[in-house]
Amino acid sequence: MKKSIEVKAQSVDLAIEEGLSQLNTTKDRVDVEVLSEGGLFSKAQVRLTLKPTAAEVVEDFCNNLLEKMHIKAEAVVTEEDSVIKIDIMGDEASHAIGYRGETLDAIQYLALTVLNQGHQFKKVVVNTGCYREKREQTLISLANRLADKAYRTGKKVVLEPMNPFERRIIHTAIQDSAKATTASEGEEPLRHVVIIPKSGGTPKNGDTVKKKRTGMPKFKSFGYKRGF
Repeated sequence: MKKSIEVKAQSVDLAIEEGLSQLNTTKDRVDVEVLSEGGLFSKAQVRLTLKPTAAEVVEDFCNNLLEKMHIKAEAVVTEEDSVIKIDIMGDEASHAIGYRGETLDAIQYLALTVLNQGHQFKKVVVNTGCYREKREQTLISLANRLADKAYRTGKKVVLEPMNPFERRIIHTAIQDSAKATTASEGEEPLRHVVIIPKSGGTPKNGDTVKKKRTGMPKFKSFGYKRGF
């Protein structure tokens, strides 16, 4: 709920100044409504209403969205170092994940869009039950396993389409690998990561290179002994 106060003073400016002092904030953080400009025998009166913070905007939006999605859960919002973290908690919180986090990503995108519309540009991360952390570890393991496969077979490995956040995890996991490197290909929403083997692995046909024989050739016996 928005916090508002009404203040009277000898002038509008003085009333605003007094209101800001009472709210312990700055003018850019409030909406000002002049109720009366005052006169010879009356004081000016203003109403100051605190604007919602970025965290409050996102929290209200996410809780309204969860209600419309008929998910019995609550969005709990915290802000750390200009990053707004939204943790969805409740009996049905897992319903907000979707297939490989697609629903969670959609909620995150919408929350970020709403925030940016209010000209508050911050990073938004939506999570539930440490899903993001678990997914990250799964992707790191997958990246390392497929880098080994690419190096072993000498063939590129094409991953399924992923969002930018998950593609970044794959790139980071392999960036220092001696076996493979990565590249992103395609256009959204089908953009995907390709794992490319570095030199030194098995040739692309999957066959090992056969060494040439040196020395005298072998002879087949055909039932009799060589006599030289």
